[in-house]
Amino acid sequence: MRWMLAVLGLLVISATATWAGEAEPELKPMSAVEAEERVRTVRDALTDMLWLNTEDHWHNGRWDEAIRLCRQIVQIDPHFVEAYNGAAWMLWSSDRDEEAIELFELGIAANPKRHEIYHDYGMYLFHEKKYLEAAEMFRKSVETDAPMYYQHMLPNSLERAGKRQEALDEWRRLRKRFPEDPIPGRHIGRLEEEMKAEAD
Repeated sequence: MRWMLAVLGLLVISATATWAGEAEPELKPMSAVEAEERVRTVRDALTDMLWLNTEDHWHNGRWDEAIRLCRQIVQIDPHFVEAYNGAAWMLWSSDRDEEAIELFELGIAANPKRHEIYHDYGMYLFHEKKYLEAAEMFRKSVETDAPMYYQHMLPNSLERAGKRQEALDEWRRLRKRFPEDPIPGRHIGRLEEEMKAEAD
């Protein structure tokens, strides 16, 4: 937000100088590093401004406008993961599943090391009861360092897909990774009891 204000301020100053009849400042060469930093500053300001407008459209039910702005954001900054996920959610919530999947896949291609895009794609697949495909996305989310509670979705999806032994194994791995998390222990105990009862 502060970058947007800074850029807007510069634009106002430039416009004021032009209206006052002042000569434009002489352009001077700059290093590639300085040029990259200036481009990054303008890009961040622009995406911040578009994202604020996206949120306003979303809260007011103007989803087509919000989706359109999200698409513009990722064209400017392909690493703005929230825009992929937000637009994809609105698309599949509007029964535009093919467009949502396309956006998730574009987001993954541009951000293969971001757990958020895998997680949200997994949530879409889980909602659609495509549990094995969801588990694949949640596994990639885990492999890219998803937060602790996000990682619960991998064993949950495996169990929904009928892969209870794999789900049990994942809960055990989760307990080792996060010994402070009480959730894996509950599922481990339940699954062990259920599987033992079926074997007897």
